[in-house]
Amino acid sequence: MYFKIDNINRVVLLGGGALLLALVRWCKSESTNISVVTAPRHAKEIVENGKSLKSILSNEKVPFLVTKDIDSDEVAKFLGDFNSTFYLSIGAAWIFKQNIIKNLFNGKLLNLHGTRLPQNRGGGGFSWQIMMGNRLGFCQLHLVETGVDTGNIVKTKEFLYPPYCRIPKHYQEIYIKKNIDFVASFIQEIRQGGIAIETTKQAEYFSSYFPRLSTREHGWINWNDEIMQLERFICAFDEPYEGAKCFWRDQTVFIKKVCVDLHDQNFHPYQSGIVYRKNDNWLNVCAKGGSLIIEDITDSKGNNLIQKIKVGDRLITKSKTLDERKKRVLFLPSGEKKSK
Repeated sequence: MYFKIDNINRVVLLGGGALLLALVRWCKSESTNISVVTAPRHAKEIVENGKSLKSILSNEKVPFLVTKDIDSDEVAKFLGDFNSTFYLSIGAAWIFKQNIIKNLFNGKLLNLHGTRLPQNRGGGGFSWQIMMGNRLGFCQLHLVETGVDTGNIVKTKEFLYPPYCRIPKHYQEIYIKKNIDFVASFIQEIRQGGIAIETTKQAEYFSSYFPRLSTREHGWINWNDEIMQLERFICAFDEPYEGAKCFWRDQTVFIKKVCVDLHDQNFHPYQSGIVYRKNDNWLNVCAKGGSLIIEDITDSKGNNLIQKIKVGDRLITKSKTLDERKKRVLFLPSGEKKSK
């Protein structure tokens, strides 16, 4: 199966986030006609300097449409004629049914996926990668089908995240840079006379799917985890998220900036979560197989708690809360979430 598209004079991006905004600005710098279709939850998302995607697009005079329903007359009117248009989904919030793919996008809607397919379908990419210790990065364009990330691969490029990448913010910075270059090169190739690429079918027997994550629901720390797993889990919910969390003296606290130390003694599992040493800048906490050093622990208002926490205090997460964090959370275009 070939993906064929002739020279284009317009780009339409569907979805949201920092990468979408960066590609909008690249298109403007190239004097390319650019439009955006986004869902309410993406429109209100803060993407830069405390500003929402919607406000930035408005300020920069980029034509955009906010909609809960991609299959609406409003969307069809906004998109107009699909000839000479390049359509790209970047984390779009809608389900694209076959009639939408065919009638609105002429069967040529692409999605940009940031992890290897078909092994890593679904969302929550950076956090899952950090938890699994995966430093492989991907720029992948695939055709959109009715399944989740199931369409034929059109183009792919692999890269490595540098060793300093430990938290989602680090991964995101590299990912955005790599994918801007990747998509920009693809668009330039089309504009130089069109392309016809033989696509690659995904091997279903290699497929796996991981659902989206919510820091609010899923970011609770299990102090019974082995030290390396514990560190990766906390790092997975670090910046730009609110941080992994647990309880200290019956109040919720948020933890970031952690690292493993293996120079102290081994601890009994019952000691896990106990603050056994501290100074003005960090806490040393018992864990299975080593010590966890915490440099950033705050309350719900963002107040630093290092000075208030005492040696001998314990950080805990209740068993009921740990059970609750395993529930699946579904994200709707409106921004509402529901557990499953």
